[in-house]
Amino acid sequence: MTSHRFIKIAAVSTFALVTASCIAVTAVPMLRHYLVALFNDPRDLPVLESDGRVHFEPEAKACALEVAALLPTALARVEAAQERPFAHSPMIGVYASYQNYARANGLENPAIAAVSRSGRVLLSPTLCGKERARLPGVLTHELSHTHLFGWRSSLFSARPPSWFTEGLAVMVSDGGGAEGVSEAEAAEAIINGYAIVVTDDGRWRDFASIRFEIEPPRNPSRDDFGTFRQRLAYREAAMFVACLRERDPGAFAKLLRRVENGESFSDSFYTSYAASLSQEWRKFVAHLSK
Repeated sequence: MTSHRFIKIAAVSTFALVTASCIAVTAVPMLRHYLVALFNDPRDLPVLESDGRVHFEPEAKACALEVAALLPTALARVEAAQERPFAHSPMIGVYASYQNYARANGLENPAIAAVSRSGRVLLSPTLCGKERARLPGVLTHELSHTHLFGWRSSLFSARPPSWFTEGLAVMVSDGGGAEGVSEAEAAEAIINGYAIVVTDDGRWRDFASIRFEIEPPRNPSRDDFGTFRQRLAYREAAMFVACLRERDPGAFAKLLRRVENGESFSDSFYTSYAASLSQEWRKFVAHLSK
């Protein structure tokens, strides 16, 4: 085989490998999101002299200082509720540019208020502006995610269902992420059939969504961009998670530890509660109906 032919074959093989890799990344959204975020690391931003955990765009320094003031209380709240210190000290990124925030969050979506990823909490400019009142709750919500996933040893270990992770974060943050939807409103929705789908499996593709058994009717005045739908789902999930904790705090603590260890959610739930998830959900719904 001539050297020219060998070089041509090698070039074709390299091109095929690169193409296959690009297709694989495109086909797996979470992997693509991870890679986009990796190349837009908030650690490259300036850091507060008063708190090395808080990085910020220069135009967002005032907000970064507020985040630093809120951080001790938020961290303590998460550790108390989830009954364990953080495995790793979290890092916070505070943004002034929606475009830069969208790249850093990996989802390339500027409309999301905050994201937690790989031990980092990224805060949208909206939390430094028109939605500033949400900042304490949303910060605590995202720190709950960072705490939970910080203890998990592998990105590829069994993923807990989104209703559990989001419900836990809303509960811990006293409503962060479910603002504007009351428990009474969520209870009524469940009774009327607009209940979230509570399953014991978690998938990469549902890591930012919770399905409903019957989709709630849309109210354009409250549901621009699906905001009300998401907050209703989060509130319903938080109520169920709170019910599980109140019913048996010891079992709930065992479940948390097993989830942190990357164990199967189904097995972890049954081992912790000596009952199936569907049984506990039916009890919860029955209680709401009384």
